[in-house]
Amino acid sequence: MKYNISIFLLLLTMTAQVMADGKMYWRESVPPKIPYQRALILFKDGTETLVLQSKYEIPKIETKASLGWVVPVPSEPQIASLPADLAKDIFGRLSMNSRPEVTLFGDIIVLVLLLGLVGLSVLTILFCHFSSVVPLPGWFMRNRSKLERLSLYSLLLCFIVGFFFFILLTPLSASPGVDVIKEQRVGIYNVKVVKSANSDDLIAWLNKNEFKFGKEDKAGFDSYISRGWCFVVANIKPTQDQKEQEIVSEGLAAPLILRFFHIQPVYPVVLTGTGNHDTEILIYMATSSKMNCGDRLTLRFAGKIGENILNHLAMETEPKDFFKPQDLACSYLCKFRDVLPASKMTQDITFTPASDNTPYQEHIVKW
Repeated sequence: MKYNISIFLLLLTMTAQVMADGKMYWRESVPPKIPYQRALILFKDGTETLVLQSKYEIPKIETKASLGWVVPVPSEPQIASLPADLAKDIFGRLSMNSRPEVTLFGDIIVLVLLLGLVGLSVLTILFCHFSSVVPLPGWFMRNRSKLERLSLYSLLLCFIVGFFFFILLTPLSASPGVDVIKEQRVGIYNVKVVKSANSDDLIAWLNKNEFKFGKEDKAGFDSYISRGWCFVVANIKPTQDQKEQEIVSEGLAAPLILRFFHIQPVYPVVLTGTGNHDTEILIYMATSSKMNCGDRLTLRFAGKIGENILNHLAMETEPKDFFKPQDLACSYLCKFRDVLPASKMTQDITFTPASDNTPYQEHIVKW
Protein backbone atom coordinates (compact mmCIF):
# COMPACT_ATOMS: atom_id res chain seq x y z
CA MET A 1 0.00 0.00 0.00
CA LYS A 2 1.22 3.46 -0.81
CA TYR A 3 0.33 7.03 -0.01
CA ASN A 4 1.40 10.53 -0.89
CA ILE A 5 1.60 13.75 1.00
CA SER A 6 1.12 17.06 -0.77
CA ILE A 7 1.60 20.42 0.89
CA PHE A 8 0.16 23.65 -0.31
CA LEU A 9 0.72 27.28 0.47
CA LEU A 10 -2.52 29.16 0.88
CA LEU A 11 -2.51 32.94 0.39
CA LEU A 12 -5.32 35.31 1.15
CA THR A 13 -4.39 37.89 -1.47
CA MET A 14 -1.02 37.11 -3.04
CA THR A 15 1.48 34.37 -3.92
CA ALA A 16 4.02 32.97 -1.47
CA GLN A 17 6.34 29.96 -1.47
CA VAL A 18 6.38 26.88 0.75
CA MET A 19 8.98 24.12 0.84
CA ALA A 20 7.55 21.06 2.51
CA ASP A 21 6.99 17.33 2.57
CA GLY A 22 5.29 16.42 -0.69
CA LYS A 23 4.42 18.58 -3.66
CA MET A 24 4.12 22.37 -3.49
CA TYR A 25 1.36 24.37 -5.05
CA TRP A 26 1.30 28.07 -5.77
CA ARG A 27 -1.67 30.36 -6.34
CA GLU A 28 0.12 31.20 -9.57
CA SER A 29 1.65 28.69 -11.98
CA VAL A 30 5.23 29.24 -10.77
CA PRO A 31 7.33 26.06 -10.41
CA PRO A 32 8.53 25.90 -6.79
CA LYS A 33 11.56 24.19 -5.28
CA ILE A 34 11.52 21.80 -2.34
CA PRO A 35 15.05 21.66 -0.93
CA TYR A 36 14.44 19.72 2.26
CA GLN A 37 11.94 17.52 4.08
CA ARG A 38 12.20 15.34 7.17
CA ALA A 39 10.06 12.90 9.11
CA LEU A 40 10.01 10.58 12.07
CA ILE A 41 8.15 7.31 11.52
CA LEU A 42 7.20 5.18 14.52
CA PHE A 43 5.97 1.74 13.51
CA LYS A 44 4.74 -0.99 15.83
CA ASP A 45 2.26 -3.85 15.42
CA GLY A 46 0.86 -2.58 12.13
CA THR A 47 0.35 0.99 13.35
CA GLU A 48 2.26 3.85 11.78
CA THR A 49 2.72 7.23 13.41
CA LEU A 50 4.04 9.81 10.98
CA VAL A 51 5.61 13.04 12.27
CA LEU A 52 5.92 15.34 9.26
CA GLN A 53 7.94 18.53 9.04
CA SER A 54 9.18 20.54 6.08
CA LYS A 55 11.16 23.65 5.35
CA TYR A 56 9.36 26.55 3.74
CA GLU A 57 9.78 30.23 2.99
CA ILE A 58 7.23 33.03 3.10
CA PRO A 59 8.12 36.50 1.77
CA LYS A 60 8.26 39.31 4.31
CA ILE A 61 4.96 40.95 3.48
CA GLU A 62 2.22 42.50 5.52
CA THR A 63 -0.43 40.16 4.17
CA LYS A 64 -0.57 37.05 6.31
CA ALA A 65 -0.15 33.74 4.52
CA SER A 66 -1.27 30.33 5.66
CA LEU A 67 0.20 26.93 5.01
CA GLY A 68 -1.88 23.88 4.16
CA TRP A 69 -1.30 20.16 4.01
CA VAL A 70 -3.15 17.50 2.02
CA VAL A 71 -2.26 14.00 3.23
CA PRO A 72 -3.72 10.83 1.70
CA VAL A 73 -4.12 8.09 4.34
CA PRO A 74 -5.60 4.58 4.10
CA SER A 75 -8.10 5.12 6.93
CA GLU A 76 -9.42 7.84 9.19
CA PRO A 77 -6.38 8.82 11.27
CA GLN A 78 -5.77 10.06 14.76
CA ILE A 79 -4.36 13.58 14.48
CA ALA A 80 -1.97 15.59 16.64
CA SER A 81 0.68 18.27 16.49
CA LEU A 82 3.40 19.79 18.65
CA PRO A 83 5.21 23.14 18.75
CA ALA A 84 7.91 23.76 16.16
CA ASP A 85 10.57 24.54 18.77
CA LEU A 86 10.01 21.21 20.54
CA ALA A 87 10.15 19.40 17.19
CA LYS A 88 13.52 21.08 16.61
CA ASP A 89 14.74 19.65 19.91
CA ILE A 90 13.48 16.13 19.14
CA PHE A 91 15.01 16.04 15.66
CA GLY A 92 18.20 17.47 17.13
CA ARG A 93 18.38 14.61 19.63
CA LEU A 94 17.74 12.09 16.86
CA SER A 95 20.53 13.68 14.83
CA MET A 96 22.99 13.44 17.73
CA ASN A 97 21.96 9.80 18.33
CA SER A 98 22.68 8.92 14.69
CA ARG A 99 25.56 11.27 13.87
CA PRO A 100 28.26 9.80 11.61
CA GLU A 101 31.78 9.00 12.63
CA VAL A 102 33.93 11.66 10.98
CA THR A 103 37.65 11.42 10.29
CA LEU A 104 39.22 14.78 9.46
CA PHE A 105 42.67 14.41 7.91
CA GLY A 106 43.30 18.10 8.45
CA ASP A 107 42.83 17.61 12.19
CA ILE A 108 45.17 14.61 12.16
CA ILE A 109 47.89 16.62 10.42
CA VAL A 110 47.55 19.47 12.93
CA LEU A 111 47.72 16.98 15.78
CA VAL A 112 50.86 15.32 14.34
CA LEU A 113 52.55 18.70 13.87
CA LEU A 114 51.71 19.74 17.42
CA LEU A 115 53.04 16.49 18.87
CA GLY A 116 56.17 16.78 16.74
CA LEU A 117 56.82 20.33 17.91
CA VAL A 118 56.26 19.32 21.52
CA GLY A 119 58.66 16.42 21.17
CA LEU A 120 61.33 18.57 19.52
CA SER A 121 60.96 21.26 22.18
CA VAL A 122 61.23 18.77 25.03
CA LEU A 123 64.33 17.16 23.49
CA THR A 124 65.96 20.56 23.02
CA ILE A 125 65.37 21.48 26.67
CA LEU A 126 66.76 18.14 27.83
CA PHE A 127 69.88 18.56 25.68
CA CYS A 128 70.38 22.05 27.08
CA HIS A 129 70.27 20.78 30.66
CA PHE A 130 72.53 17.79 30.03
CA SER A 131 74.94 19.47 27.62
CA SER A 132 77.82 18.84 30.03
CA VAL A 133 77.52 15.07 29.71
CA VAL A 134 76.19 14.79 26.16
CA PRO A 135 78.49 15.68 23.25
CA LEU A 136 76.73 18.35 21.16
CA PRO A 137 77.70 20.39 18.09
CA GLY A 138 79.43 23.71 18.68
CA TRP A 139 76.61 25.81 17.19
CA PHE A 140 74.22 24.21 19.69
CA MET A 141 76.47 25.05 22.63
CA ARG A 142 76.85 28.67 21.47
CA ASN A 143 73.06 29.15 21.15
CA ARG A 144 72.00 26.97 24.05
CA SER A 145 70.20 29.76 26.00
CA LYS A 146 68.34 30.99 22.92
CA LEU A 147 67.30 27.46 21.96
CA GLU A 148 66.05 26.74 25.47
CA ARG A 149 63.91 29.91 25.52
CA LEU A 150 62.59 29.17 22.03
CA SER A 151 61.65 25.64 23.12
CA LEU A 152 59.81 26.92 26.17
CA TYR A 153 57.86 29.40 24.01
CA SER A 154 57.08 26.57 21.57
CA LEU A 155 55.69 24.42 24.38
CA LEU A 156 53.53 27.30 25.56
CA LEU A 157 52.27 27.87 22.01
CA CYS A 158 51.51 24.16 21.59
CA PHE A 159 49.56 24.17 24.85
CA ILE A 160 47.44 27.17 23.75
CA VAL A 161 46.81 25.83 20.22
CA GLY A 162 46.09 22.34 21.52
CA PHE A 163 43.62 23.66 24.09
CA PHE A 164 41.55 25.52 21.51
CA PHE A 165 41.95 22.71 18.98
CA PHE A 166 40.41 20.10 21.28
CA ILE A 167 37.72 22.55 22.44
CA LEU A 168 36.66 22.94 18.80
CA LEU A 169 36.71 19.17 18.24
CA THR A 170 34.44 18.49 21.24
CA PRO A 171 30.78 18.29 20.10
CA LEU A 172 28.19 20.59 21.73
CA SER A 173 25.73 19.01 23.10
CA ALA A 174 -17.52 20.28 1.59
CA SER A 175 -18.92 20.49 -1.87
CA PRO A 176 -20.76 17.99 -4.12
CA GLY A 177 -19.02 14.63 -4.15
CA VAL A 178 -16.85 15.40 -1.07
CA ASP A 179 -17.73 14.24 2.44
CA VAL A 180 -16.14 15.85 5.50
CA ILE A 181 -15.92 12.92 7.91
CA LYS A 182 -13.97 14.63 10.68
CA GLU A 183 -13.03 18.12 11.86
CA GLN A 184 -10.49 18.84 14.58
CA ARG A 185 -8.27 21.59 15.96
CA VAL A 186 -4.70 20.52 16.92
CA GLY A 187 -1.86 22.85 17.76
CA ILE A 188 -1.73 25.58 15.12
CA TYR A 189 -3.85 23.57 12.64
CA ASN A 190 -7.49 23.44 11.66
CA VAL A 191 -7.90 19.94 10.25
CA LYS A 192 -10.57 18.29 8.11
CA VAL A 193 -10.58 14.67 6.98
CA VAL A 194 -12.42 14.34 3.67
CA LYS A 195 -13.39 11.53 1.38
CA SER A 196 -14.57 11.48 -2.22
CA ALA A 197 -15.49 8.96 -4.88
CA ASN A 198 -14.39 11.20 -7.73
CA SER A 199 -11.06 13.00 -8.18
CA ASP A 200 -12.66 15.84 -10.19
CA ASP A 201 -15.00 16.61 -7.28
CA LEU A 202 -12.14 16.41 -4.80
CA ILE A 203 -9.87 18.70 -6.84
CA ALA A 204 -12.71 21.18 -7.29
CA TRP A 205 -13.32 21.20 -3.53
CA LEU A 206 -9.64 21.71 -2.76
CA ASN A 207 -9.28 24.50 -5.33
CA LYS A 208 -12.38 26.17 -3.89
CA ASN A 209 -10.55 26.16 -0.58
CA GLU A 210 -7.54 27.92 -2.18
CA PHE A 211 -5.48 24.86 -3.08
CA LYS A 212 -4.08 24.73 -6.59
CA PHE A 213 -3.86 21.45 -8.49
CA GLY A 214 -2.76 20.60 -12.01
CA LYS A 215 -3.77 17.85 -14.42
CA GLU A 216 -0.67 15.89 -13.46
CA ASP A 217 -2.12 15.31 -9.98
CA LYS A 218 -5.40 13.69 -11.08
CA ALA A 219 -3.91 10.24 -11.60
CA GLY A 220 -2.50 10.26 -8.08
CA PHE A 221 -5.87 11.12 -6.56
CA ASP A 222 -7.58 8.48 -8.72
CA SER A 223 -5.20 5.88 -7.33
CA TYR A 224 -6.03 6.71 -3.72
CA ILE A 225 -9.76 7.07 -4.34
CA SER A 226 -9.90 3.67 -6.06
CA ARG A 227 -8.49 2.14 -2.86
CA GLY A 228 -10.95 3.97 -0.60
CA TRP A 229 -8.39 6.28 1.00
CA CYS A 230 -9.30 9.56 2.67
CA PHE A 231 -7.44 12.88 2.75
CA VAL A 232 -6.32 14.99 5.68
CA VAL A 233 -6.56 18.71 4.88
CA ALA A 234 -4.88 20.94 7.46
CA ASN A 235 -4.50 24.74 7.48
CA ILE A 236 -2.25 26.76 9.76
CA LYS A 237 -4.46 29.04 11.82
CA PRO A 238 -2.46 30.09 14.89
CA THR A 239 -4.21 31.77 17.79
CA GLN A 240 -3.08 35.12 19.19
CA ASP A 241 -1.53 33.53 22.27
CA GLN A 242 0.68 31.14 20.29
CA LYS A 243 4.30 32.27 20.10
CA GLU A 244 6.17 32.44 16.81
CA GLN A 245 8.64 29.73 17.85
CA GLU A 246 5.69 27.38 18.36
CA ILE A 247 4.58 28.01 14.76
CA VAL A 248 7.92 28.02 12.95
CA SER A 249 11.44 27.21 14.12
CA GLU A 250 14.49 27.52 11.86
CA GLY A 251 12.25 27.70 8.80
CA LEU A 252 10.38 24.51 9.69
CA ALA A 253 6.66 24.61 10.43
CA ALA A 254 5.18 22.84 13.44
CA PRO A 255 4.82 19.17 12.50
CA LEU A 256 1.58 17.43 11.71
CA ILE A 257 1.29 14.02 13.37
CA LEU A 258 -0.90 11.26 11.95
CA ARG A 259 -1.47 7.75 13.27
CA PHE A 260 -3.21 5.05 11.25
CA PHE A 261 -3.19 1.31 10.64
CA HIS A 262 -0.88 0.21 7.87
CA ILE A 263 0.60 -3.08 6.71
CA GLN A 264 4.14 -1.67 6.54
CA PRO A 265 5.79 1.71 7.08
CA VAL A 266 5.85 3.96 4.03
CA TYR A 267 6.98 7.45 3.13
CA PRO A 268 5.31 9.37 0.27
CA VAL A 269 7.28 10.91 -2.56
CA VAL A 270 5.11 10.47 -5.69
CA LEU A 271 3.51 13.91 -5.68
CA THR A 272 6.85 15.43 -4.81
CA GLY A 273 8.30 13.84 -7.92
CA THR A 274 5.74 15.47 -10.21
CA GLY A 275 7.40 18.81 -9.47
CA ASN A 276 10.42 17.71 -11.55
CA HIS A 277 13.05 18.86 -9.06
CA ASP A 278 15.53 17.19 -6.73
CA THR A 279 14.48 16.76 -3.09
CA GLU A 280 16.59 16.14 -0.03
CA ILE A 281 14.86 13.63 2.24
CA LEU A 282 15.75 12.75 5.82
CA ILE A 283 13.81 9.98 7.57
CA TYR A 284 14.24 8.63 11.08
CA MET A 285 12.62 5.21 11.55
CA ALA A 286 11.89 4.07 15.12
CA THR A 287 10.90 0.41 15.37
CA SER A 288 11.85 -2.74 17.28
CA SER A 289 14.38 -3.92 14.69
CA LYS A 290 16.55 -2.79 11.81
CA MET A 291 14.74 -1.73 8.61
CA ASN A 292 15.69 -1.16 4.99
CA CYS A 293 14.08 0.42 1.93
CA GLY A 294 15.96 -1.31 -0.84
CA ASP A 295 18.03 1.16 -2.82
CA ARG A 296 15.62 4.08 -2.43
CA LEU A 297 17.54 5.91 0.32
CA THR A 298 20.99 5.44 1.79
CA LEU A 299 21.19 4.04 5.30
CA ARG A 300 23.22 6.45 7.45
CA PHE A 301 22.74 4.90 10.89
CA ALA A 302 21.30 1.77 12.47
CA GLY A 303 21.46 1.03 16.15
CA LYS A 304 20.06 1.55 19.60
CA ILE A 305 17.92 4.62 20.09
CA GLY A 306 18.96 6.97 22.86
CA GLU A 307 17.14 6.72 26.15
CA ASN A 308 14.19 9.11 26.60
CA ILE A 309 14.51 10.64 23.10
CA LEU A 310 11.04 9.53 22.04
CA ASN A 311 9.58 10.36 25.45
CA HIS A 312 9.96 14.04 24.58
CA LEU A 313 7.20 13.55 21.99
CA ALA A 314 4.68 13.12 24.81
CA MET A 315 5.65 16.34 26.58
CA GLU A 316 3.92 18.97 24.42
CA THR A 317 1.97 16.99 21.84
CA GLU A 318 -1.64 18.10 21.50
CA PRO A 319 -3.91 16.38 22.41
CA LYS A 320 -2.04 15.57 25.62
CA ASP A 321 -2.96 11.88 25.71
CA PHE A 322 -2.01 11.16 22.08
CA PHE A 323 1.14 9.22 22.96
CA LYS A 324 0.90 6.32 25.38
CA PRO A 325 4.03 4.67 26.83
CA GLN A 326 3.52 1.64 24.59
CA ASP A 327 3.49 3.89 21.50
CA LEU A 328 7.02 5.03 22.29
CA ALA A 329 8.43 1.59 23.16
CA CYS A 330 10.77 1.47 20.16
CA SER A 331 14.33 0.34 20.77
CA TYR A 332 15.91 0.52 17.30
CA LEU A 333 16.63 3.63 15.22
CA CYS A 334 17.47 3.82 11.53
CA LYS A 335 18.39 6.99 9.70
CA PHE A 336 17.99 7.36 5.92
CA ARG A 337 19.03 10.39 3.93
CA ASP A 338 19.52 11.23 0.24
CA VAL A 339 18.82 13.75 -2.48
CA LEU A 340 16.35 12.14 -4.89
CA PRO A 341 15.78 13.31 -8.46
CA ALA A 342 12.23 13.32 -9.78
CA SER A 343 12.96 10.17 -11.80
CA LYS A 344 13.39 8.22 -8.55
CA MET A 345 10.15 9.44 -6.97
CA THR A 346 7.63 7.64 -9.17
CA GLN A 347 6.79 5.26 -6.29
CA ASP A 348 6.50 5.84 -2.58
CA ILE A 349 9.27 4.59 -0.30
CA THR A 350 8.32 1.47 1.62
CA PHE A 351 10.30 -0.08 4.46
CA THR A 352 10.73 -3.77 5.31
CA PRO A 353 12.63 -5.59 8.10
CA ALA A 354 16.31 -6.07 7.42
CA SER A 355 17.87 -9.52 7.39
CA ASP A 356 19.85 -8.77 10.55
CA ASN A 357 20.14 -6.23 13.36
CA THR A 358 23.82 -5.44 12.83
CA PRO A 359 24.49 -1.87 13.94
CA TYR A 360 25.83 0.59 11.40
CA GLN A 361 27.33 4.05 11.67
CA GLU A 362 28.23 6.13 8.65
CA HIS A 363 31.93 7.02 8.45
CA ILE A 364 32.79 10.26 6.70
CA VAL A 365 36.35 11.06 5.67
CA LYS A 366 37.04 14.65 4.73
CA TRP A 367 39.60 17.41 5.00
